[in-house]
Amino acid sequence: MGRPKYTEAERTRIMTAFIRAARTLIEDEGIEQVSIRKIAARTGLNSATMYLYFPDVDVLTTMASMPYLEKYCSTLAADMEETTSPEDRFFRSWDVFSRFAFADPEIFYHVFYHEHSVPLAEIVDRYYQLYPAQVESVRGSALDLLRAGTLSERCWTVLWPVAEARGLSEAEANVANEMSVAYFRQLLEARCKDSADAVKSEHLTQKLNTALELLLKQTEN
Repeated sequence: MGRPKYTEAERTRIMTAFIRAARTLIEDEGIEQVSIRKIAARTGLNSATMYLYFPDVDVLTTMASMPYLEKYCSTLAADMEETTSPEDRFFRSWDVFSRFAFADPEIFYHVFYHEHSVPLAEIVDRYYQLYPAQVESVRGSALDLLRAGTLSERCWTVLWPVAEARGLSEAEANVANEMSVAYFRQLLEARCKDSADAVKSEHLTQKLNTALELLLKQTEN
């Protein structure tokens, strides 16, 4: 007789074991060193088992990277309580995000710019099904950011209130959003190439803030 089907609790235990192994591998060796072989060795489970729960190693790696986003959103949630206007929330959310992203550039690049086999929103949703406690203490706009999919979708949630207040059309706001995300990608790629230079993070954050200020200035009536 074959083995009885795993219960939901057993499935969850196996999936979280893989995620935990991938997370420690990222911390120990870096996200570029994650492989099916290394994850299997750390869990004591074979790679075939992994494929029963994850479509590929990319999805697993992305799920293992989620705690880095949680730290960012927890910080942002606290800071958002002090903001008083859509512009303040826009600049503050970008400032906090960029500081965390430039601190771990390879991880943030993988999450937001890597071509995933499954839409990022689906990966995020599945992760929080496994770890519901991770979002219980997050509220408001920070929760929207935490559970959003692509970076464009996340940035839109803080840009649109500003654009709407300034009378921009949705099409105009979309262009501004695309420009913001594209420029951030350029800066993040530069940080990935020189991730050992911690001073560069502050410099890149300042460059991003300046660019965003210029961008919004062009939308003033």
